[in-house]
Amino acid sequence: MGMFLNLGRTLSLLRELRGKSQARVAREAGIGKSQLSKYENGKELPKLDSLEKVLKALEVGHFEFFYTLYLVDQRAASLGRGGLEESPLAPSPDEPLYLPSLVLKGSALMSTATDQAFARLFADILLLYRSVFEQAVLPVKVPEEDEPAAR
Repeated sequence: MGMFLNLGRTLSLLRELRGKSQARVAREAGIGKSQLSKYENGKELPKLDSLEKVLKALEVGHFEFFYTLYLVDQRAASLGRGGLEESPLAPSPDEPLYLPSLVLKGSALMSTATDQAFARLFADILLLYRSVFEQAVLPVKVPEEDEPAAR
């Protein structure tokens, strides 16, 4: 269950970011409010068809959901280590931002140049998503009174 330890937190976070109540999401997903609450509180894992219905009600794609789950997992791990990194949602330095090129029966699907271009594009999209996610989730740092305001 470790892989889905933060699934409920992720669903709850996405629901709150969408500004929807549990009752509304449950109604739109065709499940009971108490069932959604069990998912969000980590008391039960949703079946795949139920998860898909909840994601549809939240208007969240699969990539967005799993990447948000990844970010929540990274945040939980950084808090578990007892210290915050420069960016608390950043992956550890030894984790790649993208998966290596797909390989089918030992041969690459794309040329090396095309694969590298997609890798750069995908990495940029992940960084953009992380930036938007951090702005939506992390508190804004307000300068203290004795610090000069940035202009």
